[in-house]
Amino acid sequence: MLGGRISQQDEDEVEDELEALQAEMAARDNPQPELPAVPQANLPVSERQTETEEPTRHEERQMLAA
Repeated sequence: MLGGRISQQDEDEVEDELEALQAEMAARDNPQPELPAVPQANLPVSERQTETEEPTRHEERQMLAA
């Protein structure tokens, strides 16, 4: 097949297969670490209030110190 004439479609398929093989080899050489999944649940209301209250307390302390 490579010694004779091949159609444009065959050549495109060969190039696609080469790219896939090169990508597979690159993935083997540089494995990516598996990252943990991101939680999809929202925080409970009590935890959200704590997060928003803390900066306000810090701002109040700064105002009192001035």
